[in-house]
Amino acid sequence: MQVDKRNIGLDVARAAAILGVFVCHGLNLEVAGKNLLAALGSGVELFFVLSGFLIGRIYFRSSKSSSFSFWSFWRSRWWRTLPPYFAAILVYVGVHLAFPAEGLHWYYGLFLQNYLGVTGLGPSWSLCVEEHFYLFLPVLALLADQLTGRKSLRYLLPVAFFVPMVLRFVTLTIYKPLPAQWFWFTHLHCDGLIAGVWLAYLFVEDHAAFERLKKPAKWLLPISPLMVIILPIWDPRPPAMDMLVNTIYAVGYAAWVRYLYDLRWNPTTVLETRLRSATVGVALCSYSVYLTHATFDPVIRHNILGAWHRGIGKSLVVLFLTFLLGVIFYILIERPTIISRDRYLNGRSRAKLDMRQPVGVSEQA
Repeated sequence: MQVDKRNIGLDVARAAAILGVFVCHGLNLEVAGKNLLAALGSGVELFFVLSGFLIGRIYFRSSKSSSFSFWSFWRSRWWRTLPPYFAAILVYVGVHLAFPAEGLHWYYGLFLQNYLGVTGLGPSWSLCVEEHFYLFLPVLALLADQLTGRKSLRYLLPVAFFVPMVLRFVTLTIYKPLPAQWFWFTHLHCDGLIAGVWLAYLFVEDHAAFERLKKPAKWLLPISPLMVIILPIWDPRPPAMDMLVNTIYAVGYAAWVRYLYDLRWNPTTVLETRLRSATVGVALCSYSVYLTHATFDPVIRHNILGAWHRGIGKSLVVLFLTFLLGVIFYILIERPTIISRDRYLNGRSRAKLDMRQPVGVSEQA
């Protein structure tokens, strides 16, 4: 994919999301016993909004075609995400044959670990949330189309946005305290995905409304940065606040996605050009880095560099090597996966176009 064909604003958001998660898991900046970087892990929430926006646009556009099918939607999604995911599982297993760690259960192959127990490959919980969400998205959206009309999604999606929050409060009422892994449960943690799908709906079905959102989005931009700063030092927090965190993050990051979508970045210096290229590069590798960083970081930190005394120098080296291995994973696994999918789907699109053309047209092209 050419750099100039990408939306640089979304790449900025994607790069910020992975760097936030990466730094959160790789560095520990403690002041008075509190890790000030802990809330950078909310980059996962930004990933959810981005994912909902991008996949939602694909759904709303493709579902207008008479050739749309659930299988075509799922196939495109799975071809993009599953090969790197299963490759990351093999890497995890391979690495930990040499450096023993927690094993993975059979249900990792069915994306059930966020309910049955995450025993290793920690970041996989968020992939479960996404795979579950996109399994049901076209079914529920098509059902809404048939029963109430597509225009109803303009209002149904904002209502659905609050469902996970309501379910969290209901779960808290029934189970006190909440189950240990409640944060990973799909039905309790899909606020950001729904927010992203609503943005996608407006983008495709009512673009004028999407344009009008930019002004209120600008006023909501401080929400997420303020949460990142305040949450690590807000201790103890009331349980009700923990129930609201995902919803607040989803609103804040949805504002950032909407605002950054219109970003234009035309470098005028060599430094700006390199910075832009680096941003796009980090965005391209974000999925691979996310899949692998939790596997490589502890092994490099505790086994390979275990004799090196703990400190900022060691952490920076660990982060560099971990990120580099994620980039290599992208080059060897993820990028070929994307290329193979795009070639197949583009080939099918051309074949369908040829079939619709009058006899002789395709031969003359």
